[in-house]
Amino acid sequence: MKKRSEVDVKETWKLEDIFENDKAFYDELENTLKLSEDFKEEFKEIDSSEKLKRALKSLSDIVARLHRLGSFAGISTEVDANDPHPQKRYAKFGTISSDIGSNLTFFDGLLTKIDEDIVNKTRKENPDYDYYLKKILDKKDHILDDSAEEVLSKLAPTFDAPYGEYSSMRYGDIKVDPIEVDGKKINLNHNNFEEYFEADKNTEVRRKAFRNYHDALRRYERGNGAIYNTQVQNEKIVSKLRGFDSVIDMLLSYQDIPREIYDNHIDTIMAKLPKYMRKYANIIKKVYKLDEMTYADLKLSIDSGFSKEIEIEEARDYIIDGLKVLGDDYVEMLKRAFSERWIDYAENEGKRTGAFCDTPYGVHSYIMTTYNKDMSQVMTLAHELGHAGHFENANKNQDALNTNVSMYFVESPSTANEITMERYLLKNAKDDKQKLWVLDTMISKTYYHNFVTHFLEAAFQREVYERVDKGESLSSDDLNQIFREKLEEFWGSDVKLVDGSELTWMRQPHYYMGLYPYTYSAGLTIGTQVSEKLIHGDKEDIKRWREVLNLGSTLSPMDLAKKAGVDMTNTKALEDTIDFIGEIIDKIDELCQKIGLYE
Repeated sequence: MKKRSEVDVKETWKLEDIFENDKAFYDELENTLKLSEDFKEEFKEIDSSEKLKRALKSLSDIVARLHRLGSFAGISTEVDANDPHPQKRYAKFGTISSDIGSNLTFFDGLLTKIDEDIVNKTRKENPDYDYYLKKILDKKDHILDDSAEEVLSKLAPTFDAPYGEYSSMRYGDIKVDPIEVDGKKINLNHNNFEEYFEADKNTEVRRKAFRNYHDALRRYERGNGAIYNTQVQNEKIVSKLRGFDSVIDMLLSYQDIPREIYDNHIDTIMAKLPKYMRKYANIIKKVYKLDEMTYADLKLSIDSGFSKEIEIEEARDYIIDGLKVLGDDYVEMLKRAFSERWIDYAENEGKRTGAFCDTPYGVHSYIMTTYNKDMSQVMTLAHELGHAGHFENANKNQDALNTNVSMYFVESPSTANEITMERYLLKNAKDDKQKLWVLDTMISKTYYHNFVTHFLEAAFQREVYERVDKGESLSSDDLNQIFREKLEEFWGSDVKLVDGSELTWMRQPHYYMGLYPYTYSAGLTIGTQVSEKLIHGDKEDIKRWREVLNLGSTLSPMDLAKKAGVDMTNTKALEDTIDFIGEIIDKIDELCQKIGLYE
């Protein structure tokens, strides 16, 4: 695999669109620190709605600058863990940004103390700030005094350290031993295992790769367990300091989601989805005539006989045609993403696995992925461009304070794009083999990723926090046990859990990002229902969705979903989506029989 310095620059993103060089970055970092000091001095007292509005505008400007600084410093560390320079730059950002944060921490507390009439007048006269101010007032009982808030802010780099340690360990230290099949040596690393060998059609290759990859993880399970335990214990300390009954309650408060919604979501999926996914696992077993269906075989996709390698330019054309329903301006945004190097799709050593999108305020979006020319990459790109389309629109229509969209809703625009793209490909499929490929891609990639992989993370994560709330300190043995139990509950006797299955908790960074895992299935539920409206609805449905993309965080996540025509206050939309998954699997079964894949 190429080193980062060896890849073609056209396959990388153009970071200089944020800051031309390090000097510009460090100058802006110091300038933002000075602005935060000025803010602290100027707005230590607020005696009118006019001054409060000025304060909100000034704060929004600082938040926008911080977002650009954080993006520049942060995303550069994700593409090459072997390069120490971005790591040092990110560490410097962490130190200075904690000072900036400590200068701003007084503001939330101040808002809960000033004359209520001033706040109410500001909310009435500036409706865009209504939800922002409401959120702060709602957390009044959990805001500490100024000195305590300042101390917590200064400790932010320490509280954030576990994620950096996890990333350094996984992408920098953990090396995977090669495998040998038919006398041929095959080298393994994080990227090629997750992008290729985990789903390799050759059973010997796939299972040996799984074994060696998880053997590599096992060598670091103690350290990884200690790092994760530090993360959750930190969160427990902060939740107690802020007066929350549990860590989960504190983390849900960041999303503005009631505990009942969270618990019902996880419980509903565990109760209703396994029967469908177990059927899908058995379809894979029959198609590949496996001796037994193991956990190492679950990432297999069904080989319908349709396969197509596509270059990045062809993927762009598919996406533009498939998503043109969203409007001409949206299509222009898609074209710019490809022509102006918003996308880093190179494959190189030290690059993190997976994909993400970041949209620094006042600059264009940045998308990271690893492009392997597989047709499924069309969906991955459509997904990340859904994030881009969301925040490109939100940033243009809202102040930076109003673009911090709840994690609960944030996966909705991306998954709506992904499902819309798949429905477009299904509609244009030329024969049963291509139809089967699209349907299987919907299950093996989109729904499996969000409704199985991330759901199991969520079920695991909930129990971890419940144990921490009881005062437990967890070791890697405890984490292995919890994850294995969740796998057993979901897959039953239909899937054999081979050695290493329990280490899956080591493979995701989401545990360092709050209650992120469960929001994937929440977002995909909304996305599935929105996609139905985009494909089969009318112009008003599309218009309403485009308006939602402009709203940023000016509404609660539940209200954003409602505005898009999806009621998430009960489990009906979730259950409908699970039934939709079941319908797709039934169609896959029918097509496998029709095409003769079971013979």
